[in-house]
Amino acid sequence: MYNRAFVFEGMPMTHSCRFATTLGTAIGMAFLAGFASLPARAALGGDAASVDTDVAKMKGQKRATATGGYTVSEITLPSGTVLREYVSPGGKVFAVTWNGMTPPDLQQTLGTYYETVKAAASAARHAGAGHNHLTIRQDDLVVISGGHMRSLRGKAYVPSLLPPNFQLDEIK
Repeated sequence: MYNRAFVFEGMPMTHSCRFATTLGTAIGMAFLAGFASLPARAALGGDAASVDTDVAKMKGQKRATATGGYTVSEITLPSGTVLREYVSPGGKVFAVTWNGMTPPDLQQTLGTYYETVKAAASAARHAGAGHNHLTIRQDDLVVISGGHMRSLRGKAYVPSLLPPNFQLDEIK
């Protein structure tokens, strides 16, 4: 009858398309909901102590690994989402990634870059860009996020804070 990859529970194709649009909008709104109106704390661009602040605030479990001149702090949140914060030898968080069913508290995670990302996400939504994908490429901030229901992922980094000889494919 219908290919289940494009149809939800046997709905006719027109309902499926509406469902996909609604689902995409819901994912976009969930992404924006991660931008709770809490006071921003330094994370991306902040110092290494902000990692411990993130662990405490998000009630996560932390595991740190020193690799090739930088440290990766992996924080597993109660939701199962894994947040990684990359800290340079100079003690600055130069990149963050997340992967899981729900995004982490992105205001907490992105710190002072939160407002930039929030504005770009809003502009992309109003411009009719895809609801489940966001890409921001600026001189001093790169954010790439996407996914689908129950599998959201993203990464953000500050090019000027990258350690010497750091390869972007190391951000996972």
